[in-house]
Amino acid sequence: MHYCLNCGEKIPEKAKFCPFCGENVVLDEPQKTELKQEDIPKAPALIQEAINKNFTLLDPGEFFEGYKILRMMNKDKEGIKYIAEKNGKEHVLKIFFKSSFHNMDTLFGMQMRLSRLDHIKDSSIAKVSEANQSHSPAFMAVEYVHGVSLAEIKKYNPERLSEELVREIGLKLIKTAMLVRKNGLSIAGLQLSSIMLKEDSELVVLSSGIRYEDRDEREDIFTIGTIIAQLLAQNPLYQNIYSSDRIKLNKFVKIVGTSMALNKVLAESLHRTISQRIGSLDKFYDAISKLGPVEGAELCTVQDTSFLDTGTQGEAVMPKARIELGFWILIGVVIVLMGLLFTTNIYQVIFGADEEKFQITGFVWGKEAENDSLFQKGNAFQEPMSSSEPVLTTYGALKSNTLDERQDPRRLPAVPQSRDASPAPVVKQSPPGRNFVKIEPSTFGFGRSSENLAHNVSLSGFYISKYEVSQSEWRRFMKPANVTTLGDELPVDNVSWFDIAIYCNGLSEAEGLSPAYRIRGLGASRVVSCDFNANGYRLPSEAEWELAAKGGQLYNYSGSNDPAEVAWYRENSAGKLRAPGGKSPNKFGLYDMSGNVSEWVWDWQDANYLNALNKFINPTGPETGTQKSIRGGNVMNSEGRNLNVLWRERGDPNKGYQFVGFRLARSK
Repeated sequence: MHYCLNCGEKIPEKAKFCPFCGENVVLDEPQKTELKQEDIPKAPALIQEAINKNFTLLDPGEFFEGYKILRMMNKDKEGIKYIAEKNGKEHVLKIFFKSSFHNMDTLFGMQMRLSRLDHIKDSSIAKVSEANQSHSPAFMAVEYVHGVSLAEIKKYNPERLSEELVREIGLKLIKTAMLVRKNGLSIAGLQLSSIMLKEDSELVVLSSGIRYEDRDEREDIFTIGTIIAQLLAQNPLYQNIYSSDRIKLNKFVKIVGTSMALNKVLAESLHRTISQRIGSLDKFYDAISKLGPVEGAELCTVQDTSFLDTGTQGEAVMPKARIELGFWILIGVVIVLMGLLFTTNIYQVIFGADEEKFQITGFVWGKEAENDSLFQKGNAFQEPMSSSEPVLTTYGALKSNTLDERQDPRRLPAVPQSRDASPAPVVKQSPPGRNFVKIEPSTFGFGRSSENLAHNVSLSGFYISKYEVSQSEWRRFMKPANVTTLGDELPVDNVSWFDIAIYCNGLSEAEGLSPAYRIRGLGASRVVSCDFNANGYRLPSEAEWELAAKGGQLYNYSGSNDPAEVAWYRENSAGKLRAPGGKSPNKFGLYDMSGNVSEWVWDWQDANYLNALNKFINPTGPETGTQKSIRGGNVMNSEGRNLNVLWRERGDPNKGYQFVGFRLARSK
C-alpha cells in the first residue's frame, strides 16, 4: 500500500504520478510486514520530512526572490498567492505547486500561458511583472490592482450595478476577450472575483481568469453573458440560477428589472445549444452597443420560477400544508415567553441577583432613559443627534435609521451605577472632554510586571477615554450592533475592528477633527493605516493601553490586586455586562480596564512581539499580520490571568466577538 507524500492520498502501486495532485511517485519495495503499534507515532514525522519544504506558508516579512511578503491572499489548485512588495510597488505573487508542472500537458499549458501573458501589454489586463518557470518552485508576479472586484461590489454595493454600468462592463469584457484570443488565450476561467474595478473606474481582468485553452469563440461569449447576468440579477440565488452548469442544461431565465432588449441578447448568448448562440465576439459587441437607452425601455417584471422544480416545466407544485398540533403548541409557548420577556423582569429574576423579585413592568418605552447616556456626562461628544437623520461624512452616511433605537422594547434596563463614587484621578484632565484622561509622557516596562530599566519603552502623551464606548454612543454613527445585552449605557460589543475604524473617522469628522485612519478597499481586503500625529479619534496602541491600564502601579489588575474592587468578571457579574463606572478606577481615573468587555487595540498580534521588541519609543506593533490584539478580559473570565493587565488575546479584524468592545484614544 502506497500514499502520495505530497497530498497523502492512496495511490495505485504501479502509478508513476499521483492521480490527485500530479506529484512524481517514488515507489519503495513493498512492505513485507505490517506497521507495528510502536511505530505509528513516528509515521507523521516521516511524512512531514518528505514534504517539499518550498510549499510551507511564508510569513509576513519574509522574502522570496526579492519580494517581501505582506500577507497571504488565497490558495487555489495551482499554487499559493501572496500580496508582496518589490521596489516600492505591490504585487500579487503566485508560487506554483511543484505538481502543477509534473504532468506534461499541464506543464505545456502553464508555460504557454505564462509566456503569452508576459507579452500582453494592455491596461485592461493586469500587468505581469515577472514569470519564472525554471525556478524551483516556479512563480509569477502580477502588478497589484488597487480597487475592488465585481464580486465585492455585488456583495456589498449591489445598488451600484445599474444596467447602464453593466452594459459598459460587458462591452469592455468583450474587447478584452478579443485581445486575449489574438494572443492564443481564452477567458475560460473568468469570474466576478477575477475582474477588478480600479479607483478610476477602469476595468482590469486578472491573470487568474485567463487560460491557455483552445475554446470555441462562442464559449467565451457564454462566459461574458454569464457574468453580465450575475451582475444584473436581483434574486439572492443568482449564483445558482445563472451558473454556467445550470444554464447549459436549462432555458435562460429572464432577469427582473432588466430591459427586455438586453434579456433577448443574453438569451441568445447563453443558449444551452452552442450552435444557437451569437456567432462571434464582434456580433456580440454590436448587439449590446446597439441597444436603446435604458430610460423608457420595457423592463422584465416577472421571472420564471419553474427552475425551482425538480426538473419539470410549468407551475411549481407546492407541498400540501399539514396542521400539526405540536407545532401550534410550540408557537403558543414562544408567544407566552416573549410576552413575559417584554412585560416582566423575568430575565433579571433568572440571571440577576438572588433577591430580585418577579414583577410586571409593562413595555419599556423611550422616555425612561432619554437623558441617561454618556452624552450628558460632558465627554467629547457635544450634543445628541436625531437618529432619523444620517450623519454625513466623507465616508458616507454612517447611519440611516428612521426609528429611535432607544424605543426598542427588547432593551433591558441598565443597572444603575454611580460614576462618582471613586476618588478623583491624579492625572490632570484637559480637552477633548471631561470623560477623557490626559496621560503624560511616560516610560514603563511594556509587557512586564516590573519596571526593568533595561527593557522599558517611552510613550508620548495622549488622551484616553475613562469609559468603554457605550451602545448609545455607537448608534450615533453606526447601525445598531448585535450586542450581547441591549442597554444605552452598557458597553457596545460584538463590533469588528474595521467597523470601529469607520466609527472613529466618522466621529472625528463630526467634531471637525482630522481623521486618524485611512481606509482603502472593501470587505476582507480592506487596508487601514493610522496617522498617529492626527488629532482625530482612534484606538490606543497596545503599549498605550497597557500604560493606561497599569496607571503607574504594579498591580495584577488595573488599579488593585483584588479584582472585586476594580473589575466586573464572572464571579461578581453573573456573566452580564454592566454600565461603566460601577467599580473603582485605577490611579489614572480609568474604569473597567480589567473586566466588563475586553477591548480592541490598534496593533497586529504577534506572540513573539514583546520578546523581540525592536522599537522602544512609541511602539505600534508589527507592520503586518492577520489578527488584531485584544486586551483587558471580560465578564466571562474568572479571576486569574485572563483579567491580568498583561494578558493578550487576538481576533480577526473582520469579525465582531461577544464581550469584546473598545475605548477611544487621541494623540495630544
